[in-house]
Amino acid sequence: MNQALTGAAAAAVIVVLWLLGRPRTTILRSTDTSAVAALNRSQMTLVQTAGSGDGAGPGSSTAAAPAAAAPLPLPAAGDLRARRRLLLQLEQQFQAGGPRRRQAMATCGAWGHRAALPLIQRGLRDGDPQVSQLAAQAMARFRGRSSAASAAAASAAAQPLRLPRNVSRTR
Repeated sequence: MNQALTGAAAAAVIVVLWLLGRPRTTILRSTDTSAVAALNRSQMTLVQTAGSGDGAGPGSSTAAAPAAAAPLPLPAAGDLRARRRLLLQLEQQFQAGGPRRRQAMATCGAWGHRAALPLIQRGLRDGDPQVSQLAAQAMARFRGRSSAASAAAASAAAQPLRLPRNVSRTR
């Protein structure tokens, strides 16, 4: 009987030590939700003030007019240096945000060059609905078949397809 009680006591001690040694799971201990809530509140106040200021006063139309009045000059087709300079200026405008970001997207849409595609793709994911709308309009030019695919289709129509080398195995 003493051996049975000793074994039971040893098993109970092992179980207690195992339970005390397990790590406790805490839910959302590392996540600070107060910072997220503060960010949401600040974003909501920005949206509410922007919604009440759209078209309400003459200041909103005059602020957009100088941004749209000075578009960037578009480079010629073969001018690589001017293309790089325009891309750099568009990138800087896009980083500035606000009406300058909208102007950058409008310039990308007017330019319509493939070099502006990465900037247009970033504009599609932008939080400003006007920027994403301008980016979608600019991207519409690039939708559908690419010029490489159309050139391959034209060359395939011009030359008949050759048979494979081992025709006897395919028939």
